[in-house]
Amino acid sequence: MREVVVVGAGLAGVRAAGSLRDAGFDGRLTVVSDERELPYDRPPLTKQVVAGTMTGDDIRLAGDGEFGARWVRGNAAVGLDRERRRVRLADGAELPYDGVVLAPGAKAREWPGAGVPGGVLTVRGLADVRRLRAEVDGGADEVVIVGAGFVGVELASSLSGLGVKVTLVEPFGAPLRALGDAVSQVVTEAAGRAGVALRLGVGVRGFAAAGDGRVRAVVLADGAEVSASLVVVAIGMVPATGWLAGSGLALPSGRIHCDERLFARAAGGVGGTAGAGVADPAVVVAGDAAWCEAVRTAEGPVPLEHWSNAAAQGELAGRNLLAGPAAAEPYAHVPSFWTAAFGLRIRSVGLPGTGDREVAEAGSAAEGAVLVAHYLGEQLVGAVSVNQGKLLPGYARRLG
Repeated sequence: MREVVVVGAGLAGVRAAGSLRDAGFDGRLTVVSDERELPYDRPPLTKQVVAGTMTGDDIRLAGDGEFGARWVRGNAAVGLDRERRRVRLADGAELPYDGVVLAPGAKAREWPGAGVPGGVLTVRGLADVRRLRAEVDGGADEVVIVGAGFVGVELASSLSGLGVKVTLVEPFGAPLRALGDAVSQVVTEAAGRAGVALRLGVGVRGFAAAGDGRVRAVVLADGAEVSASLVVVAIGMVPATGWLAGSGLALPSGRIHCDERLFARAAGGVGGTAGAGVADPAVVVAGDAAWCEAVRTAEGPVPLEHWSNAAAQGELAGRNLLAGPAAAEPYAHVPSFWTAAFGLRIRSVGLPGTGDREVAEAGSAAEGAVLVAHYLGEQLVGAVSVNQGKLLPGYARRLG
């Protein structure tokens, strides 16, 4: 193997590039990114970078000379030809490969309605955060955040800490609801203490604009209006895989299907070989866009958009691509996640939210410090701690 292309310069792509070199790959290595920025770590964006305690320079993952690689920045991949083994770029150039790592990540989900006024943003990358801070620094002092998942809650915490008036709207009734009722209750109460207004269990109909075309309010499903000088739409992510249409890869729900060793599965045969679902030995997958057979519930594979998953998959993808399918290792990482908001440190292991019951096994929601185990029948499937992190390693061992 003499030519490897890594598509995506987020955490998964950078870890894949590093693991290729660590495993002895000494050929030509090219890393492709649609962003002009040098690679950076994403978790601090909605926390420390928004809060102003860290800058873009503080969160760099790699520089142009890292790994002896050629870095292609600001020139997105727009096509994958697996027959000819070429990655096509937006400027028309083609990159040949013997092996390719697909780590394109995900993009923020845009508001689905038409007629979105100015001042309605999404936040995913460093440029988005800079724009958000510019708006706040420029006087946007009433911010409505639509969606109380991880991004929405982190932003609400960071912005309220800057003295901004924040309203958090969650149509499904509770913040961080995937982590269970007890965690949602703790977060709800902490957000209220921080001065965040909560509108829970009500959807959003759309936005009202002022005469200059800029947003002035969020219109809720019940007809009420919430005044806003800035709106952040935080309603999830979509995998950045549209450019793979026509590649012949299996893309359920837009994610790239891969086997337990992270080799991409084809929708049909590879190179003319018969049989749906055949793995392509020249293509591995890592990160937010992966739909991996090794990360699954009883109902099938589940996507993960966690830092630890991107790091572990990236490292294994690089090694396995170089080793080849016969010598490749299966992915066996126990999922984990952490965040901090409103003075709470929230951590999880496994797949909380995929069980049928949750049990508070230490502390309580009323205390603001709780360890919640998630079970499917009698089987532990995940656990979440709020300010009880010292207890979590024991649950991780049970899941490993």
